[in-house]
Amino acid sequence: MTRRVTAQVVVVGGGPVGLAAAHLLAQRGVRTVLVERRREPSPHPRATIVNVRTMEVLRTLGLADRVREAGVPPQEAGRISFRTALAGTEFGHLDVVESAEKLMLMAAQSPELPGICPQHRIVSILAAALADRPTVTALFGTTATGLSTGAAGVVVEATGADGPCRIEADYALLAEGLHGELREQVGIAPVAEPPLGRLLDVHFRADLRRWTQHNGSALYWIANSAVRGALITVDPVGGEWLLEVPASGPHDEQRLFDPGLDHAALVGSAVGADVEVAVLSVRSWRMGSTGVDRWRDASGRVFVAGDAAHTFPPTGGFGMNTGIQDAHNLAWKLAGVLQGWARPELLDSYETERRPVAEFNARQSEHNARQIEALLTGLPPGDEVRQLIEQQRPHFDYPGQALGFCYQRDPVVADVMRLDDAVAVGARMPHRWIDDAHEVSTCDIGVSGFAVLADQRHAEAFAAACQDVPHVRAVAFDDADRMLGHHAAVLVRPDGHVAAELPGDDPAAEVAAALVVAGATAHEEQHA
Repeated sequence: MTRRVTAQVVVVGGGPVGLAAAHLLAQRGVRTVLVERRREPSPHPRATIVNVRTMEVLRTLGLADRVREAGVPPQEAGRISFRTALAGTEFGHLDVVESAEKLMLMAAQSPELPGICPQHRIVSILAAALADRPTVTALFGTTATGLSTGAAGVVVEATGADGPCRIEADYALLAEGLHGELREQVGIAPVAEPPLGRLLDVHFRADLRRWTQHNGSALYWIANSAVRGALITVDPVGGEWLLEVPASGPHDEQRLFDPGLDHAALVGSAVGADVEVAVLSVRSWRMGSTGVDRWRDASGRVFVAGDAAHTFPPTGGFGMNTGIQDAHNLAWKLAGVLQGWARPELLDSYETERRPVAEFNARQSEHNARQIEALLTGLPPGDEVRQLIEQQRPHFDYPGQALGFCYQRDPVVADVMRLDDAVAVGARMPHRWIDDAHEVSTCDIGVSGFAVLADQRHAEAFAAACQDVPHVRAVAFDDADRMLGHHAAVLVRPDGHVAAELPGDDPAAEVAAALVVAGATAHEEQHA
């Protein structure tokens, strides 16, 4: 007998993006069903960089500390090394956190620091934390096989250990990855660009502390006659690493993807010393950018996010991060529409806001890949190589790209390496501590809904204007006067981006008008 399950949103895919989406929807009271074919996450590391914006999203879910504890903090891995081998000669390095002053600057830009935590650990943390989300039904070990849409919503057909299952919901979010099949069933077609090459990943365990414990590098770029690739930190204390080697030309293709290749010996060539290596898993894949022709199907009921919507080269680490931030953008909009405090047209803004971010991240990741390949295959001597290494900095040090994307700007990122900390419509609300204990940030104020951040002079008037408006609250603090300049207040969206700047002449009218522009219903509509 087919089991029937109902929800407001069904999320297909239990990777980091799908799990984050389930948490973000549940945080806003949305009844959600998560469907994931695996019972446990794949142990092979994929993404390892958790950028600062993603850490802010995890902070809103109360999970940033758990992810940080499961990974390597940036102050202990703030260097990028370039070597002939791990045990060989260092021919250059980049310090991403080169000083106490740089660490203080990073701390001033966000309540969180970026982290290094392998994707499979993040998935485990997110999956375990679903037990605290009573509005989420997680169906692990269940494969979604069909998706259809109708006037009343969507239907996902699935099968698991308990037999067939029919999931009925108002909306579906497909976070099923690059090779998922459901998106094409509803007319969302993948679009692939020519790949930049093929990569080999070797996940292994070895005690490399002799060469790593005192230099604090997150990443070791290796260039010698046998290996031109990267040794990536997974768990340096536990001896867990990833060797990632791109194929440069037909000879490399034949050598690296030969079924008889000795992967432990390849690791040994990257280390450059006699070391005991236990190969845990091996993966090969095509490096490049993919997309889809649309992020929402013709019925308006189905959305794509993460790798189902876009993939990039790994250079920069933006794949998982962009996907989680997709979910962050969409979750509050779905909640608003389902709960009646936002207009259905608001959902159109998901693609118009997130597609330019994904396209920028794809182009920048491709640029990073070409730059690093040119460096490792050319390797000129002396001062010239040091200059070329410094040119790699946007690959690793990118606060403008991670935090500075603005939905109302073209290009969506003005400067990869520089963060403009000014308040601007469409941009993330800049971080300032609201309380003396430094526990609540301006990045936290939209978690429960819209927030009006007002200066002290207008705080009382805006508090009165928001008093009877559902899903809107007023916040004031001392530093707001300096932040807001000539504006009296700003309306901050539930995802932390600025929706409108408010002059303060007529607070009630300004809040109502700004909510309409932001896609929420006005005061009068909410009480109609």
